[in-house]
Amino acid sequence: MKIPIMLVAATFGWSVPFFAEEAPWKEILGPPQGEVPDDPGGRVVWRDDFPKSLEEARRTGRPLLVTWRCLPCKQCADFDQAVLDGGEALDPLLRRFVTVRLTDASLLDERYFPYRTHQDLDLSWWAYFLSPEGDYYGVFGGKDHVSDTTRMSEAAFVNTLRRVLEHHHDPRRETWGIDLPHGTAATEPKGPKDMEGYRLLLAKRPGMANPHPQHGSCLHCHQVGDMLTLETLESDTFKPDDLLGKWPLPENAGIRLDRDDGLLVNDIDPGSPAELAGLRTGDRLGMAGGMRLFGQADFRGVLHRLDSGATTVPIAWTRDGDVRVGRLSLKSGWRTTENWWRKTVYDGVYGPGMGFFPLAGPRFGKGQGLSVKPWMGPKPAERPIFATGLRPSMEIVAINGMKDDMEIRKLIAWFRFNHSPGDEIRYTVKGGQEFRHVLPVEE
Repeated sequence: MKIPIMLVAATFGWSVPFFAEEAPWKEILGPPQGEVPDDPGGRVVWRDDFPKSLEEARRTGRPLLVTWRCLPCKQCADFDQAVLDGGEALDPLLRRFVTVRLTDASLLDERYFPYRTHQDLDLSWWAYFLSPEGDYYGVFGGKDHVSDTTRMSEAAFVNTLRRVLEHHHDPRRETWGIDLPHGTAATEPKGPKDMEGYRLLLAKRPGMANPHPQHGSCLHCHQVGDMLTLETLESDTFKPDDLLGKWPLPENAGIRLDRDDGLLVNDIDPGSPAELAGLRTGDRLGMAGGMRLFGQADFRGVLHRLDSGATTVPIAWTRDGDVRVGRLSLKSGWRTTENWWRKTVYDGVYGPGMGFFPLAGPRFGKGQGLSVKPWMGPKPAERPIFATGLRPSMEIVAINGMKDDMEIRKLIAWFRFNHSPGDEIRYTVKGGQEFRHVLPVEE
């Protein structure tokens, strides 16, 4: 019998009728009591049929590991290959799961994969952990503005796999009732192509329906993210801060986690919500928002689902074998994150484009001010911006007076979130000449 828990995420319109704080967290985060089966040996088999894999999991009692990979994207490609190649540390753990690898986001079924709230759709590699019944345990993946590797590693994946296996095989697990039941987000088969956002994005970007020349027809995860944005724009519920504050970092709460452990606290910011909650260096996170944490991605997911204003969230951690509980009290504005690198931000469906794509100019990245050149495609004369007199050979040194040297994607994101259709833009080029362009208004 499962005892329900309570999780609420007002920002993303997701609510589950559970009572998390009533769960016995000191027991849950204490020593595991189950026995993880011996390594069955053999090779790791990556399946590509989720329904059949779910049947196999139910038949064998093994948990599911389902990875999602957008093949055309270079991001996280090295990590994806490392998981496929396996090795002495990974393979013995992977063989204890029913391993599934899917490469088309259109196969996301909300009955089992709550991608609207539990998946970072700006990543091209993501993993779900599920029970044989399809209940949700947790996720793995992560990135930040620095690189693909600052938030995840093979060692972190190994630690997460071990924690999931211990949780899955603990005989007390079902009495705890902390796993998210399958069917929470949808009771009938439902995927991205059933979304209103799919129709909206297809109308905005008809090329999305064209098969990739190498990988064929597939839907990208970031396109699903754009669909969610379009749905909020259509319903007039869009908030720019929600898009810019997606998947906040542990640092937003004052916590610096060890990348390879995933949950070990390396440092706590003085005076931060984490310090005020009682956390200290050397602690290991175990629960947040009623969700058991298996790695850093689970903690970031809890933060992601919180309201963007002032809010509190229950947490639990272990210290010297003891389980401690507290609450993170987060102040308004706590979500601010360097998210300009995200495809749904710098190349998303919110905000206008510049009229061209900015390329690095001769002084770009040297701290000497803005320096970009306007790429207008193979037929520049067909671009409206060309009629202003601006040319691809020119070096832009200011946009409406803004002269900061910044990374290209950061510049595009800055432009989108600081301008609106109908605005007049002044592009100043080296030498002082100025070109004025009115951003088109969509009908």
